[in-house]
Amino acid sequence: MYEQRKFPRFPVLNPVICSRYGRRITMRTLNISLGGLKLEANFDLGVGESLDLAILTNGTTIHCKGKILAIEEFNHKVQARLCFSDPPDSEYRKLADYLHTLYWGRSQKWVIGGIFILSAYIAYLIIHPYF
Repeated sequence: MYEQRKFPRFPVLNPVICSRYGRRITMRTLNISLGGLKLEANFDLGVGESLDLAILTNGTTIHCKGKILAIEEFNHKVQARLCFSDPPDSEYRKLADYLHTLYWGRSQKWVIGGIFILSAYIAYLIIHPYF
């Protein structure tokens, strides 16, 4: 199957704060990429609606604007796919740095596991002749 997305998505659950109708409302991310994110909310959102967001990540807040592309409703929750609208360079850099840590965090498990297996195999080769 052909992937139409320009940027890889990372599944993360981060709080997101947005101002809507003069109230601060909290949502959470389900996944995120350089191009946008998928949100989960306990209230209605509309396709085409623009939102100002503050994504809270590892002690950093990423401020961005986005437009809702699609909505899915599940029981009393709404999931919305949102596309970022030209974030400022400083915020884009914060987002890119955050996604970079997510990417290496995912790969790091495999690297550490590989090093552990390689170390065990080398230890086996060194110890094996003595038994």
